[in-house]
Amino acid sequence: MPRTNCGRCPAGTCMAFAVQFLRRMILLSECREIDEHIMREIEAMLSDSGDWKERRLKELFDEISATGFSAVAHDLGVLVEGDLLKVVYMGREITLSRAGFNDELDIMDKLLILMYIKQAGSGVPAGKWAAFREFKDGLIRSESFHGACEIPLAKMFEGSREGTIKRLTAIGAEKVKGFSTEHSYVIYALPKLPLLVLLWPGDEEFGADCKILLDSTATVFLDVEALLYLGMALVRNIKGI
Repeated sequence: MPRTNCGRCPAGTCMAFAVQFLRRMILLSECREIDEHIMREIEAMLSDSGDWKERRLKELFDEISATGFSAVAHDLGVLVEGDLLKVVYMGREITLSRAGFNDELDIMDKLLILMYIKQAGSGVPAGKWAAFREFKDGLIRSESFHGACEIPLAKMFEGSREGTIKRLTAIGAEKVKGFSTEHSYVIYALPKLPLLVLLWPGDEEFGADCKILLDSTATVFLDVEALLYLGMALVRNIKGI
């Protein structure tokens, strides 16, 4: 999408348009900012959605391999042992070799790991938590983040409080104190990308609620769009336990 947020379509913003288009709530032709060439490209990409992921995966892996594991691993919290690169992702140690991933993973999980390595952020988490909407360009994607990440976890918690907690701890989440709910957990989705999951049980008047906060340095290690997919990956991995 053009990301101009011109406001001339029924959705109002480019991210909202993309979400509504994928849900078949709006026509691609209702975007006033894209021409026929871009329209055909989008339609072609979506007609075979697996292919672009595979292409992007290969591109990223080739770029990282060409640079060398030792060079790209600097200051990312990953381990290089000979021709192997090891990174902890969602509580699992994932190993990459020159031939590719040595572990079974969803393709989006693979892409997120490679994007983290390729971005090559440096520094350490600040220990200050921020809502998704507080990051640059996060506001226009915050509705998608809430709908795809926070609402599903809230519903899961409402359906099985104990089961959700067990699933969180199974992927490495640790309980922390100092927040307005006793159900507060920190999980390192990637070595320098901690997520704070806050869960509130429902009552007679309101259902369960969830907030997912990120360290204020999160965009040093992944851009906002990738952070949205990281939140979705968190939900998918929790459900997969």
